[in-house]
Amino acid sequence: MAVEVLLPVISAAGDEAVVSAWMVDEGTRVKAGQLIAEMQAEKVATDVFAPADGVVTGLVAVMQPVPQGSVICRIEESGEGAVPPPPAPAPLAGRPIASPAARRLAGELGIDLARVTGSGPGGRITEGDVTAAAPARVSVGVPLAGLRATIARNMRASHARTAPVTLTSIVDVTEANPRHINAAVVRAAALTLLAHPDLNGTAEGDTFYPSATCHVSVAIQTEDGLVAPVVRHPASRATEEVAEAIRDLAERARSRRLSAADFEGGTFSVTNLGPQGIDAFTPIINQPQIAVLGVGAVRRVAGIDPDGNVGPRLQVVLSLTFDHSFVDGAPAAAFLADLRQRLESPEGKGA
Repeated sequence: MAVEVLLPVISAAGDEAVVSAWMVDEGTRVKAGQLIAEMQAEKVATDVFAPADGVVTGLVAVMQPVPQGSVICRIEESGEGAVPPPPAPAPLAGRPIASPAARRLAGELGIDLARVTGSGPGGRITEGDVTAAAPARVSVGVPLAGLRATIARNMRASHARTAPVTLTSIVDVTEANPRHINAAVVRAAALTLLAHPDLNGTAEGDTFYPSATCHVSVAIQTEDGLVAPVVRHPASRATEEVAEAIRDLAERARSRRLSAADFEGGTFSVTNLGPQGIDAFTPIINQPQIAVLGVGAVRRVAGIDPDGNVGPRLQVVLSLTFDHSFVDGAPAAAFLADLRQRLESPEGKGA
Protein backbone atom coordinates (compact mmCIF):
# COMPACT_ATOMS: atom_id res chain seq x y z
CA MET A 1 0.00 0.00 0.00
CA ALA A 2 1.34 3.44 -0.95
CA VAL A 3 1.15 6.53 1.24
CA GLU A 4 0.74 9.77 -0.72
CA VAL A 5 3.00 12.67 0.24
CA LEU A 6 1.22 15.98 -0.30
CA LEU A 7 2.77 19.36 -0.95
CA PRO A 8 2.09 21.37 2.24
CA VAL A 9 -0.42 24.20 2.00
CA ILE A 10 1.41 27.30 3.24
CA SER A 11 -0.57 30.05 1.52
CA ALA A 12 -3.79 28.70 0.01
CA ALA A 13 -4.87 25.30 -1.31
CA GLY A 14 -4.51 25.21 -5.07
CA ASP A 15 -1.98 28.05 -5.22
CA GLU A 16 1.13 26.94 -7.05
CA ALA A 17 4.41 26.16 -5.33
CA VAL A 18 7.53 24.19 -6.23
CA VAL A 19 9.71 21.47 -4.78
CA SER A 20 12.97 23.41 -4.68
CA ALA A 21 15.14 20.43 -3.73
CA TRP A 22 14.80 16.69 -3.08
CA MET A 23 16.84 15.29 -0.20
CA VAL A 24 16.27 11.73 -1.43
CA ASP A 25 16.48 9.90 -4.75
CA GLU A 26 13.86 7.78 -6.47
CA GLY A 27 13.85 4.44 -4.68
CA THR A 28 15.43 5.67 -1.44
CA ARG A 29 14.19 3.92 1.72
CA VAL A 30 13.15 6.45 4.35
CA LYS A 31 11.89 6.56 7.93
CA ALA A 32 8.79 8.41 9.13
CA GLY A 33 9.73 11.97 10.06
CA GLN A 34 12.80 12.04 7.80
CA LEU A 35 13.40 15.23 5.79
CA ILE A 36 12.79 14.38 2.14
CA ALA A 37 12.30 17.72 0.34
CA GLU A 38 12.33 21.49 0.47
CA MET A 39 9.39 23.40 -1.01
CA GLN A 40 8.75 27.05 -1.71
CA ALA A 41 5.69 29.10 -2.51
CA GLU A 42 5.90 32.67 -3.76
CA LYS A 43 6.60 34.08 -0.31
CA VAL A 44 7.80 31.33 2.01
CA ALA A 45 9.77 28.09 2.11
CA THR A 46 9.31 25.02 4.28
CA ASP A 47 10.48 21.43 4.68
CA VAL A 48 8.63 18.25 3.74
CA PHE A 49 8.97 15.15 5.94
CA ALA A 50 8.15 11.51 5.24
CA PRO A 51 4.79 10.54 6.80
CA ALA A 52 5.66 6.83 6.95
CA ASP A 53 8.44 4.28 6.57
CA GLY A 54 9.01 2.89 3.10
CA VAL A 55 10.52 3.49 -0.32
CA VAL A 56 10.06 6.84 -2.11
CA THR A 57 8.64 6.71 -5.64
CA GLY A 58 7.15 9.08 -8.22
CA LEU A 59 9.05 12.26 -7.34
CA VAL A 60 7.76 15.35 -9.13
CA ALA A 61 10.31 17.45 -11.01
CA VAL A 62 12.29 20.06 -9.11
CA MET A 63 11.10 23.66 -9.73
CA GLN A 64 8.01 22.45 -11.62
CA PRO A 65 4.98 24.44 -10.36
CA VAL A 66 2.32 22.20 -8.80
CA PRO A 67 -0.78 23.02 -6.71
CA GLN A 68 -0.33 23.17 -2.97
CA GLY A 69 -2.00 20.14 -1.41
CA SER A 70 -1.29 17.92 -4.44
CA VAL A 71 0.72 14.68 -4.48
CA ILE A 72 4.48 15.16 -4.96
CA CYS A 73 5.56 11.54 -4.37
CA ARG A 74 4.47 8.26 -2.79
CA ILE A 75 5.98 6.02 -0.17
CA GLU A 76 5.63 2.30 -0.86
CA GLU A 77 5.38 0.71 2.57
CA SER A 78 6.56 -2.69 1.32
CA GLY A 79 8.86 -1.36 -1.36
CA GLU A 80 7.00 -3.36 -4.02
CA GLY A 81 7.08 -1.74 -7.40
CA ALA A 82 9.66 0.74 -6.24
CA VAL A 83 12.91 1.38 -8.00
CA PRO A 84 15.83 -0.15 -6.00
CA PRO A 85 17.85 2.47 -4.16
CA PRO A 86 21.13 3.52 -5.74
CA PRO A 87 24.34 2.03 -4.37
CA ALA A 88 25.63 5.37 -3.10
CA PRO A 89 26.36 5.26 0.64
CA ALA A 90 24.24 8.35 1.28
CA PRO A 91 21.56 10.04 -0.87
CA LEU A 92 22.82 13.14 -2.63
CA ALA A 93 26.22 12.85 -0.95
CA GLY A 94 28.42 15.75 -2.00
CA ARG A 95 25.50 17.62 -3.53
CA PRO A 96 26.53 21.27 -4.00
CA ILE A 97 24.68 23.76 -1.81
CA ALA A 98 22.87 26.14 -4.18
CA SER A 99 19.77 28.31 -4.25
CA PRO A 100 16.83 26.99 -6.31
CA ALA A 101 17.29 29.86 -8.77
CA ALA A 102 20.98 28.94 -9.17
CA ARG A 103 20.09 25.29 -9.82
CA ARG A 104 17.52 26.26 -12.43
CA LEU A 105 19.95 28.58 -14.23
CA ALA A 106 22.74 25.99 -14.11
CA GLY A 107 20.43 23.46 -15.73
CA GLU A 108 19.44 25.91 -18.45
CA LEU A 109 23.09 26.78 -19.18
CA GLY A 110 24.38 23.22 -18.86
CA ILE A 111 26.78 24.11 -16.04
CA ASP A 112 27.99 21.50 -13.53
CA LEU A 113 27.42 23.02 -10.09
CA ALA A 114 30.23 20.88 -8.69
CA ARG A 115 32.62 23.11 -10.66
CA VAL A 116 31.14 26.38 -9.36
CA THR A 117 32.50 28.19 -6.29
CA GLY A 118 29.74 29.62 -4.11
CA SER A 119 29.95 33.14 -2.70
CA GLY A 120 26.86 32.96 -0.51
CA PRO A 121 26.61 32.09 3.20
CA GLY A 122 28.30 28.77 3.94
CA GLY A 123 29.53 28.55 0.36
CA ARG A 124 25.99 28.56 -1.06
CA ILE A 125 25.98 28.98 -4.86
CA THR A 126 23.95 31.94 -6.11
CA GLU A 127 22.62 32.90 -9.54
CA GLY A 128 25.50 35.36 -9.85
CA ASP A 129 28.02 32.58 -9.25
CA VAL A 130 26.45 30.50 -12.02
CA THR A 131 26.40 33.46 -14.40
CA ALA A 132 30.06 34.18 -13.66
CA ALA A 133 30.94 30.54 -14.35
CA ALA A 134 29.19 30.50 -17.73
CA PRO A 135 31.45 30.71 -20.80
CA ALA A 136 31.44 34.15 -22.38
CA ARG A 137 30.19 32.72 -25.65
CA VAL A 138 27.02 31.35 -24.05
CA SER A 139 23.98 33.43 -24.95
CA VAL A 140 20.84 31.65 -23.88
CA GLY A 141 17.28 32.89 -23.64
CA VAL A 142 16.02 32.16 -20.13
CA PRO A 143 12.26 31.46 -20.09
CA LEU A 144 10.19 32.08 -17.00
CA ALA A 145 9.94 28.85 -15.06
CA GLY A 146 9.33 27.46 -11.60
CA LEU A 147 8.91 29.99 -8.81
CA ARG A 148 9.86 32.92 -11.07
CA ALA A 149 6.96 32.00 -13.37
CA THR A 150 4.58 31.94 -10.39
CA ILE A 151 5.74 35.39 -9.26
CA ALA A 152 5.34 36.69 -12.81
CA ARG A 153 1.77 35.43 -13.05
CA ASN A 154 0.86 37.07 -9.74
CA MET A 155 2.45 40.37 -10.80
CA ARG A 156 0.53 40.36 -14.09
CA ALA A 157 -2.68 39.45 -12.30
CA SER A 158 -2.23 42.40 -9.94
CA HIS A 159 -1.80 44.79 -12.84
CA ALA A 160 -4.74 43.28 -14.73
CA ARG A 161 -7.14 43.40 -11.76
CA THR A 162 -6.34 46.92 -10.56
CA ALA A 163 -6.50 50.45 -11.95
CA PRO A 164 -3.09 51.63 -10.73
CA VAL A 165 -2.26 55.33 -10.50
CA THR A 166 1.02 56.66 -9.08
CA LEU A 167 1.54 60.01 -7.34
CA THR A 168 5.00 61.28 -6.37
CA SER A 169 6.12 63.83 -3.81
CA ILE A 170 9.54 65.23 -2.83
CA VAL A 171 9.91 65.08 0.94
CA ASP A 172 12.49 66.69 3.23
CA VAL A 173 13.56 63.95 5.65
CA THR A 174 16.32 65.81 7.46
CA GLU A 175 14.31 65.75 10.69
CA ALA A 176 12.89 62.26 10.21
CA ASN A 177 15.71 59.97 11.40
CA PRO A 178 17.45 59.54 8.02
CA ARG A 179 19.73 56.85 9.53
CA HIS A 180 16.70 54.56 9.45
CA ILE A 181 14.83 56.07 6.52
CA ASN A 182 12.94 52.87 5.61
CA ALA A 183 11.80 52.34 9.19
CA ALA A 184 10.96 56.04 9.55
CA VAL A 185 8.76 55.93 6.45
CA VAL A 186 7.09 52.66 7.51
CA ARG A 187 6.22 54.10 10.92
CA ALA A 188 5.12 57.49 9.56
CA ALA A 189 2.99 55.82 6.88
CA ALA A 190 1.28 53.65 9.50
CA LEU A 191 0.52 56.68 11.68
CA THR A 192 -0.81 58.60 8.68
CA LEU A 193 -2.95 55.69 7.48
CA LEU A 194 -4.85 55.70 10.76
CA ALA A 195 -6.30 59.03 9.60
CA HIS A 196 -6.78 57.78 6.02
CA PRO A 197 -8.58 54.42 6.33
CA ASP A 198 -9.60 54.48 2.65
CA LEU A 199 -6.05 53.35 1.78
CA ASN A 200 -5.54 50.93 4.67
CA GLY A 201 -7.04 47.48 4.23
CA THR A 202 -7.72 44.77 1.68
CA ALA A 203 -10.08 44.20 -1.22
CA GLU A 204 -12.03 41.15 -2.29
CA GLY A 205 -13.72 41.45 -5.65
CA ASP A 206 -15.54 44.78 -5.66
CA THR A 207 -15.57 45.10 -1.87
CA PHE A 208 -12.98 46.97 0.21
CA TYR A 209 -12.47 46.07 3.86
CA PRO A 210 -10.78 48.93 5.77
CA SER A 211 -8.66 47.96 8.77
CA ALA A 212 -8.71 49.69 12.14
CA THR A 213 -5.03 48.77 12.61
CA CYS A 214 -2.09 49.06 10.23
CA HIS A 215 0.35 46.24 9.51
CA VAL A 216 2.88 47.16 6.82
CA SER A 217 4.30 44.67 4.32
CA VAL A 218 7.93 45.52 3.57
CA ALA A 219 9.48 44.41 0.26
CA ILE A 220 12.74 42.43 0.63
CA GLN A 221 14.85 41.15 -2.25
CA THR A 222 16.21 37.59 -1.92
CA GLU A 223 18.04 35.18 -4.21
CA ASP A 224 14.71 33.51 -4.96
CA GLY A 225 12.75 36.68 -5.72
CA LEU A 226 10.95 39.54 -3.98
CA VAL A 227 9.03 38.83 -0.77
CA ALA A 228 6.97 41.14 1.45
CA PRO A 229 6.70 39.99 5.08
CA VAL A 230 4.75 42.09 7.55
CA VAL A 231 5.89 44.53 10.26
CA ARG A 232 3.10 44.51 12.83
CA HIS A 233 1.80 47.65 14.58
CA PRO A 234 4.61 49.97 13.42
CA ALA A 235 2.52 53.01 14.42
CA SER A 236 2.89 52.11 18.11
CA ARG A 237 6.62 51.32 17.96
CA ALA A 238 9.71 53.54 17.99
CA THR A 239 11.62 53.92 14.74
CA GLU A 240 14.52 51.89 16.12
CA GLU A 241 12.14 49.05 16.97
CA VAL A 242 10.70 49.13 13.47
CA ALA A 243 14.21 49.12 12.00
CA GLU A 244 15.10 46.07 14.09
CA ALA A 245 11.91 44.29 12.99
CA ILE A 246 12.79 44.97 9.33
CA ARG A 247 16.35 43.69 9.86
CA ASP A 248 15.03 40.50 11.45
CA LEU A 249 12.59 39.89 8.60
CA ALA A 250 15.32 40.54 6.01
CA GLU A 251 17.75 38.13 7.66
CA ARG A 252 15.14 35.39 7.89
CA ALA A 253 13.94 36.04 4.34
CA ARG A 254 17.44 35.68 2.91
CA SER A 255 18.08 32.50 4.90
CA ARG A 256 14.65 31.14 3.92
CA ARG A 257 13.40 30.97 7.51
CA LEU A 258 10.17 32.98 7.13
CA SER A 259 6.91 31.24 7.96
CA ALA A 260 3.44 31.71 6.46
CA ALA A 261 2.49 33.72 9.57
CA ASP A 262 5.10 36.34 8.64
CA PHE A 263 3.00 37.28 5.59
CA GLU A 264 -0.44 37.41 7.18
CA GLY A 265 -2.45 40.54 7.88
CA GLY A 266 -0.69 43.17 5.76
CA THR A 267 -2.86 46.23 5.04
CA PHE A 268 -0.37 48.45 3.16
CA SER A 269 3.09 47.99 1.59
CA VAL A 270 6.37 49.90 1.48
CA THR A 271 9.14 49.13 -1.00
CA ASN A 272 12.51 50.89 -1.05
CA LEU A 273 14.77 51.17 -4.12
CA GLY A 274 16.82 53.98 -2.64
CA PRO A 275 19.87 51.77 -1.98
CA GLN A 276 19.98 51.09 -5.74
CA GLY A 277 20.09 54.84 -6.49
CA ILE A 278 16.51 55.04 -7.81
CA ASP A 279 14.67 58.30 -7.15
CA ALA A 280 11.09 57.53 -8.23
CA PHE A 281 9.28 54.50 -9.66
CA THR A 282 5.84 52.90 -10.01
CA PRO A 283 5.57 50.06 -7.48
CA ILE A 284 3.09 47.25 -8.13
CA ILE A 285 0.21 46.85 -5.68
CA ASN A 286 0.55 43.86 -3.37
CA GLN A 287 -2.92 42.35 -3.63
CA PRO A 288 -5.27 42.08 -1.84
CA GLN A 289 -4.03 45.43 -0.53
CA ILE A 290 -4.95 48.52 -2.56
CA ALA A 291 -1.93 50.78 -2.07
CA VAL A 292 1.87 50.65 -1.94
CA LEU A 293 4.47 53.33 -1.20
CA GLY A 294 7.80 53.45 -3.02
CA VAL A 295 10.82 55.04 -1.30
CA GLY A 296 13.62 56.52 -3.40
CA ALA A 297 17.22 57.45 -2.68
CA VAL A 298 17.97 60.01 0.02
CA ARG A 299 19.70 62.96 -1.68
CA ARG A 300 21.67 65.80 -0.08
CA VAL A 301 20.55 69.14 -1.52
CA ALA A 302 20.76 72.84 -0.70
CA GLY A 303 17.63 73.96 1.09
CA ILE A 304 16.07 76.11 3.79
CA ASP A 305 15.64 74.81 7.33
CA PRO A 306 12.56 75.59 9.51
CA ASP A 307 14.32 78.71 10.84
CA GLY A 308 14.86 80.11 7.34
CA ASN A 309 18.58 79.34 7.13
CA VAL A 310 20.11 78.03 3.92
CA GLY A 311 22.07 74.82 4.30
CA PRO A 312 22.32 71.16 3.36
CA ARG A 313 19.06 69.21 3.55
CA LEU A 314 18.07 65.59 2.87
CA GLN A 315 15.32 64.84 0.39
CA VAL A 316 13.61 61.70 -0.85
CA VAL A 317 10.92 61.04 -3.46
CA LEU A 318 7.93 59.02 -2.28
CA SER A 319 5.86 57.24 -4.95
CA LEU A 320 2.34 56.20 -3.95
CA THR A 321 0.60 53.69 -6.21
CA PHE A 322 -3.08 53.10 -5.40
CA ASP A 323 -6.01 51.28 -6.99
CA HIS A 324 -8.21 53.96 -8.52
CA SER A 325 -11.08 51.48 -8.46
CA PHE A 326 -11.37 52.03 -4.72
CA VAL A 327 -9.65 55.37 -4.09
CA ASP A 328 -9.87 58.66 -5.98
CA GLY A 329 -6.89 60.89 -6.64
CA ALA A 330 -7.83 63.58 -4.10
CA PRO A 331 -7.89 61.36 -0.98
CA ALA A 332 -4.73 59.60 -2.15
CA ALA A 333 -3.04 62.99 -2.59
CA ALA A 334 -4.27 64.06 0.86
CA PHE A 335 -2.65 60.97 2.41
CA LEU A 336 0.64 61.71 0.66
CA ALA A 337 0.51 65.37 1.72
CA ASP A 338 -0.12 64.40 5.36
CA LEU A 339 2.69 61.84 5.23
CA ARG A 340 5.04 64.49 3.85
CA GLN A 341 4.09 66.90 6.63
CA ARG A 342 4.58 64.21 9.28
CA LEU A 343 8.08 63.44 8.01
CA GLU A 344 9.07 67.09 7.55
CA SER A 345 7.73 68.55 10.78
CA PRO A 346 9.71 68.70 14.03
CA GLU A 347 7.13 66.31 15.46
CA GLY A 348 8.28 63.88 12.79
CA LYS A 349 11.49 63.19 14.69
CA GLY A 350 11.53 59.49 15.39
CA ALA A 351 8.71 58.98 12.87
